[in-house]
Amino acid sequence: MEAINGNGPYHIGNWFTEDFRLCEPTAPDWPTGHVGAAKLMEKFSLLVQPNLEILDMVEEGDRVAVRWQLSAIHNDEPYLLAMMAIYRFEGSRISDDWGVLTPGKWT
Repeated sequence: MEAINGNGPYHIGNWFTEDFRLCEPTAPDWPTGHVGAAKLMEKFSLLVQPNLEILDMVEEGDRVAVRWQLSAIHNDEPYLLAMMAIYRFEGSRISDDWGVLTPGKWT
């Protein structure tokens, strides 16, 4: 969150496993591994003044559920995105991201 709000740097190898998977219904062909994680993080670099906030977070075992809100400027227009995600961790790194985004906002 701090890297997104501050525009990087993104430490992909420290944050995501080598076989990371994004399981997002609107992005069924998303690449896996560090390539997919980097592509996910690069989406945030398209935004001006991003403000990513955690609204709720629940942890159980190797999973963490987070309700996020993102506000920013995109193409000179206000941009607001609501997200729900469940992350599965291997050690301290994210291996799976099951996400649901506001429809049509992140394609």
